[in-house]
Amino acid sequence: MNKLNLVLVCAAFLISATGFSQSTAPASREYKTKTGKIITVNETHPQGASLSNITVAIKGNAGSVVQFTDADPINKVLVADLDGNGFSEIYITTVSAGSGSYGNVIGVASNKDKSLSQITFPEVGENDLKKGAKFEGYEGHDIYEIKDNALARTFPVKTPVAAKHVVKYKLKAGEAAFQLVIAD
Repeated sequence: MNKLNLVLVCAAFLISATGFSQSTAPASREYKTKTGKIITVNETHPQGASLSNITVAIKGNAGSVVQFTDADPINKVLVADLDGNGFSEIYITTVSAGSGSYGNVIGVASNKDKSLSQITFPEVGENDLKKGAKFEGYEGHDIYEIKDNALARTFPVKTPVAAKHVVKYKLKAGEAAFQLVIAD
């Protein structure tokens, strides 16, 4: 076996052993809303990229599509009606690569099942990390779930005693878009 063939065999072994592939085929999932509509969530990983492209659509409604490019990979998808308007929203939780595993939320709201709109999610800023602030001691490892009609974000905090902190978000209709805001 010459050197080139040996290198190709080793590369093929490493790709199969680590699970990496050249595939850009979408991972597609369907979710049923309170009103019976089916929302599809498609995730693709462009060749050579660690980030995802995510598409959310109402099945059978070609004009109702929201796309996100260069997003962190999907961790899980939650379906809820946090604003109580009778139409479900889709909350896609993502997780960054690396030791912090920082979580994020991509939200999509239904406009009475006719179209979809993006929900903005507030970033954790420098002021949020200060002593006495809601995210003091925050270092990632977020877990998201729906609790008490809110999106709950649970994460460990760096303190002398191991602890977990929960921040809850409510959905508000803004002037131009829906937004998740920290509940008091």
